[in-house]
Amino acid sequence: MKKIVMGLAISGLLFACHADRRLFKEAKLATSQGNLVQAIDIYSRLVKQEPENFAAFINRGVLWERLPVKDARERYSNRQKAAQDYLKAIEANPYSAEAYNNLGALYIDIKRYSDAIDYLSSALSLQPNYFTARMNRAIVSYRTGRIVEALEDFNLAARIRPHDPLLLLNRGLAYYDMGHYESAAEDFSYLIHLNPDNARAYLERAKVFIKMGYPYNAYTDLEEAVTIKPSYALAYYYMGDLMFRKGEKDMALGLLVKSKELANKYAPTYDLMGDMLAVEDPTAAVANYIVAKKLDPKNAKRYESKIQLMQSEEGRERVQANRFFPR
Repeated sequence: MKKIVMGLAISGLLFACHADRRLFKEAKLATSQGNLVQAIDIYSRLVKQEPENFAAFINRGVLWERLPVKDARERYSNRQKAAQDYLKAIEANPYSAEAYNNLGALYIDIKRYSDAIDYLSSALSLQPNYFTARMNRAIVSYRTGRIVEALEDFNLAARIRPHDPLLLLNRGLAYYDMGHYESAAEDFSYLIHLNPDNARAYLERAKVFIKMGYPYNAYTDLEEAVTIKPSYALAYYYMGDLMFRKGEKDMALGLLVKSKELANKYAPTYDLMGDMLAVEDPTAAVANYIVAKKLDPKNAKRYESKIQLMQSEEGRERVQANRFFPR
């Protein structure tokens, strides 16, 4: 399995069928020992000997994606080599879902979403119960804003592996984005039941509780998240927001300072602190907005607007009210 950012997955290595089993064993051993370059060289010898060796192409493609890189250019080059290997694997065996899934997952990585959908759909047409391909296609739909289609695939994947932690996390995120908060809470709660030490699950459930109007439950989950993962900057961010709304201003600011220390390039933290300080310390608020603007230039106009509003008492009160007490 590859990585799962929001569920992204790739299948593992295949074994030889009719090829040189000795070379396959050598490649497998080199891979297990972390000698990926050596393993790639062995698979290259195999495909030179047998140009239609499906398993060698698949395995070499996976290794090209796993190979450590020194920069973005090398990563791009390796992904191109992996894509070529997956295409050759498809040419060698057009009836195996494995290569279609792996190529689809790679195209997700490089944001070729339309191509990813095509290849993942081909994998599923060959193997409808292919959990990894089903999850990957759900991810593409999620990333391209087709949340309904994503949920359809997540739910079909749930018929195959109903207790899969990655499924529960990703489907919960999709439910959250759809505003189906009770369903999202159920998925995150079950994920916590399966893995009580999953800090991400507590944070995501806390966000759901905030939307549902349960700040106490949300704060309890956030406390649990930072107990499990003391460096969880995003949890401190939400804790600070909740404390300010409760009227605990000093505690809220302390939590935001902690969040900044752990993730000093996260623009929303500076924006939130600016809004907290807008009424009592507009100079400090402006300083925070300036940093947020530098870190998040695509939203520069929003921060500039807030800086302008700091010039009047009415403007300062409006900024704070819009954030914490919207009508």
